[in-house]
Amino acid sequence: MSNKYNATERLAKLLMLAGVTKLPMHLINRLKWDLGLPHNIVGTLLADFPDYFEACEVGDAVTGKVEIALGLVCWRKELAFSQLERRPIMGCAPNAKLSKHIGFPMNFPKGFDLEKRVKDWVEEWQALPYISPYENATHLSPNSDQAEKWMLAMLHEVLWLMISKKTERENLFVLGEYLGFERSRLKKAVVHHPGIFYVSNKIRTQTVVLREAYRKDFLIEKHPLMGMRYRYVHLMNKMQRRDEATLVSPSGG
Repeated sequence: MSNKYNATERLAKLLMLAGVTKLPMHLINRLKWDLGLPHNIVGTLLADFPDYFEACEVGDAVTGKVEIALGLVCWRKELAFSQLERRPIMGCAPNAKLSKHIGFPMNFPKGFDLEKRVKDWVEEWQALPYISPYENATHLSPNSDQAEKWMLAMLHEVLWLMISKKTERENLFVLGEYLGFERSRLKKAVVHHPGIFYVSNKIRTQTVVLREAYRKDFLIEKHPLMGMRYRYVHLMNKMQRRDEATLVSPSGG
């Protein structure tokens, strides 16, 4: 699959989350680096895939102001499976959608130990039915454990769509709010589930990371674009060290 088509599918899946089918361009632009999208989305993906995307308008829920948005031309049923749903279930095909009792992979930090009562709650919570992030479950009571599991499914899928399996915390919260979740609930979800997410505070930026996607500090499955970015950073660091060495070396006489 080409990088452009791969990016097209990821963008389509983003638009399909919670069944919204359209997102403001300013929100997509916040996420395009993490999604591995081209800089000029309109001039590339919109022009090359007119059967997928269309320009449209949405109204701001707070101000009522009309904004430019990107919409899905039609629902892509073949893409409406989350990463957790696509994984092999009991030895069956990866795309088999046999069970709704799907739990989240959990990898706790070394030395982290759950209290028994918390461990019992987590086990019960994991056993709740799994509602796909591509379904609209806004009818659920916001404070119920079932609603929390659906929200976690949404956050998990968003991070899985990112080529680095992480994004700035603010990006996640802004998208989550647009999809109808309260910011306080989003914050609570990230903090209260350290086996699923962890928050990095490097370079004064808070980044939410999907824990299962990493082994120590290394991404387990690297997207081709990530390899290119790593090589670019390595080259820039190498050039910087060379320049610094030239500046401090004694001048020849």
